[in-house]
Amino acid sequence: MKILRDPKRLNPCVLVLGMFDGVHRGHQALLMRGDELAQEMVYPLAVCSFEPHPLRVLKPEKAPALLTTLPEKARIMQTFGVDGLCITTFDRARADQTPEDFMAELVEVYAPVVVVCGYNFTFGKGGAGNGKLLREYGKKHGFRTVIVPEVIIEGATVSSTRIRKLLAEGDIPMVSRLLGHAYTLSGKVENGKQLGRTMGFPTANVTIPKGKALPAFGVYDCWLETADGSYHPAVVNVGRHPTLPEGHVTVEAHVLDEQLDLYGQRVRLSFLRHQRPEQRFDSKEALQTQIAMDAEEAKTYFASLI
Repeated sequence: MKILRDPKRLNPCVLVLGMFDGVHRGHQALLMRGDELAQEMVYPLAVCSFEPHPLRVLKPEKAPALLTTLPEKARIMQTFGVDGLCITTFDRARADQTPEDFMAELVEVYAPVVVVCGYNFTFGKGGAGNGKLLREYGKKHGFRTVIVPEVIIEGATVSSTRIRKLLAEGDIPMVSRLLGHAYTLSGKVENGKQLGRTMGFPTANVTIPKGKALPAFGVYDCWLETADGSYHPAVVNVGRHPTLPEGHVTVEAHVLDEQLDLYGQRVRLSFLRHQRPEQRFDSKEALQTQIAMDAEEAKTYFASLI
């Protein structure tokens, strides 16, 4: 799959529109419908998304942390048959663009035979454009518009906002259910203070991608995937280390099954379960005892998966 930034002209395609933060089950409904049409009509499947998040430009103080980075988004989309992920720069000029100019640009750049969008997709200045307007425009300019309805799970619409709230609460099972895949965090392992090593539990200090949404501070059971594609059970701490404060948020993974030298490597963490919230202990020894208990609890959990 190709990632294209601000493409100038593509071959005719089935085009799916949206922000796609998280590529959750609602987004997947769009991608599956797009893939179905692309295969039926024998056209490539393209996605037009936007970067940065529009709120970064329109209301920076309300801009959300993102569930997926661009590489994470692309990785998931590829599994749904997407041939090209096209990233449109969202700036002030884009925000001020009229709906008519936006639609004309879509025709010029993508030559779509079908445009797929969600029930709540808006575009153009002030969000004046929507699926209904796309449908009318498409009738005059050679493409069909398919509007995909909302996906509802447990009585509420699946949305990135809902998932961010659940993630902040540490509700990993529901986050995974709404995403349709595990919440992941990918980053390079960098040198830390090696406090875990001094307590007998060496950890990989994983860099946090800028703007990435994080789960509630605490201890998690995760799969850790290394650059060579191997998976390892790990217990992961997300937080500020209130017992031995460092002053900034870190994500530290202790691999359970073997000693690995991960410094300088990129790893990917897939969050499976929230063990406990972050807490402060009275001493380093008390913390060490709890870490040992966390590791044993994680081993028991992973053993239950076999």
